[in-house]
Parts: sequence; C-alpha cells; structure tokens
Amino acid sequence: HTSSGQLIPSEPLQQSLPPSVDWRTKGIMTPIKNQGHCGSCWTFSTTGTLEAHTCLASKKDCTHWTGLAEQQLVDCAGDFNNNGCDGGLPSQAFEYVKYNGGIMTEESYVYTAKDGKCNTTGMDLGATVDGVFNITSLDETQLVWAIAKVGPVSVAYDVADDFRFYSHGVYDSFNSTTNKTVCATDSGHVNHAVVAVGYGETMESGDDDSVPFYIIRNSWGNTWGMEGHFWMKRGENMCGVSDCASFPLVSATKKHRWNNLRQRKKFADEIVSTAGQ
Repeated sequence: HTSSGQLIPSEPLQQSLPPSVDWRTKGIMTPIKNQGHCGSCWTFSTTGTLEAHTCLASKKDCTHWTGLAEQQLVDCAGDFNNNGCDGGLPSQAFEYVKYNGGIMTEESYVYTAKDGKCNTTGMDLGATVDGVFNITSLDETQLVWAIAKVGPVSVAYDVADDFRFYSHGVYDSFNSTTNKTVCATDSGHVNHAVVAVGYGETMESGDDDSVPFYIIRNSWGNTWGMEGHFWMKRGENMCGVSDCASFPLVSATKKHRWNNLRQRKKFADEIVSTAGQ
C-alpha cells in the first residue's frame, strides 16, 4: 500500500510540533556508512530510514548494528525502476522490499560498491516493509511533521558544486552576487538521496537571526561534514529537499504488525485528507 495526501492546514497542529528533533539521540540510527564510487546513494537513504523505523518498531538499540544490505538493492531492485550504481529512488526501493518479502542484513549480503548479480540464497532477513508513505511534494510542514511524529525520512536534493566544500553549519545555496541559489529546486534535478534525521534552529525560535534547518545523514563516511551529517536550511525547499520525501511503514514482527501499522497510519489520519476532499 502506497499512501500520499495533502496536509490539512491547522494552526494547533503546527503548534504541537517540538521546536527541535534529533533521532540520533534515540538509539535507532546505525553507524554512518560510505557508498564509495557507486551512484548508490538511494540505497543508503533507503536502508538508513528503514533501519531506523525497524529499530523504532522493535524498540532495540541499533547504534552498533551494521544494518541492512544496500548491495541487495543495487543488485536486485531493477524491476522497480532503479538502476544500481546509476541511481534510483528510495520510494521505489521501499516498494521492492515490500514485494520481495524483505531485505537481507548487511552482514550477509556485503556491500561491494559495484553492480552485481542478485543472489539472496541462504542470507539472513534483516527487515520487512508493509507499505510506503509518500509525503506531498514541496510540503515542508508535512515533512517536518513526519520527522517529528513518525521518524527519519528519506529525502533527495540537488548537489551543486558549492556543496562539495561543506564542512559545518547550515548549508544555504543562495548566491548574493547572482541573487539565486546555486542548486536547482525542482524534482527533475535532484541527484542525491539522504536521510532527514531531525530538525532545529540555530538560535531561539523567533529570533531575527535564527536559521531553521534539517539534520541530514549522508553516505560519504563519518569523516565528511559533521561526523557524516550536515544541516540543510529549512523552509525554502532548499535544493529540492522536499520534492520527493518518503518513509516506510514497518513492523518488528507479524504479531505486532497491525498495532504498528495503526500507530503509523494515525499520522496520516491526523493530517492527511484524500484527493478530492
């Protein structure tokens, strides 16, 4: 089941959001990984988000877990409009995991950073997906809601030349000389998938100099950026970060399947109306 919808504007709804969220402090994020010289960022975005939601559902500390198999997505998810080391989309990868009946562990299906032949025989199942929720494109209020109320979210954005020199602080691609952003903001130009693991502001909320941001997990190793993470300016669809966001609906075991789905879908029931309403 793939869900998507339109956020219902509600002032009390927005006021109920915490000023900041950081899922890295909750024990559900696995160690930072490195995709190497393979255009497989979409697989790391998929596993990073799915690992977190699986750990949330099972209430396990996953800070030392090696996690799920990106290589399986590289090798096996081609029928879902993905292209291994030449790119793909997390939402389509979640669909693959759902219809495949799960994804193996990283430990059993080791990452090689190159296209390979699909073979999951005798490997250990790491997680399953019951459904996918696609957040309304360009709706950052809904994106923030999902991060706060559900968990980490897979997002994508346009990596421009200036981003490659990022080291710390809030990334803002605006160029005062040209009076426009260096990166593109439309979904047709997003070229890198990552995981939004939180959000915050640089100063007190409401301060004139305060800059809102997303906390984003990258897949370029833990020596890049701020221990493998970066802050992306929030509220302006910076570099298309809210163009194609999604998260999986998961459950730890079949026994807890329906309770977990009800809990996750409560998010959709609270803030989403179906098309035409």
